[in-house]
Amino acid sequence: MQIVLNDKTYVMPRVKTRILRKAIEINENIDFNNLKTKDLDGLVDFVVELYGNKFTRDDFYDGLDADKLIETLNNSINGIVGNLGSKLNEFPNR
Repeated sequence: MQIVLNDKTYVMPRVKTRILRKAIEINENIDFNNLKTKDLDGLVDFVVELYGNKFTRDDFYDGLDADKLIETLNNSINGIVGNLGSKLNEFPNR
């Protein structure tokens, strides 16, 4: 996955299990239908961490077009969690 901020492209490094756990925790704890600024900051901080801290929260806020916010957050979080689901489906039924 990649993200473009201010015409600079960042590529997500390989995801470690701790990041996957954080993504699942975010899905469990944040009400995306009633997003608060502290929740948004937490999500952005997660994306920054996800991309190896190659940019800052301010870089994200100042460099991403507002109409791409939800799509970018969704792709970042669900891309990881969804990838886990597809891997789990590869296991034979027991």
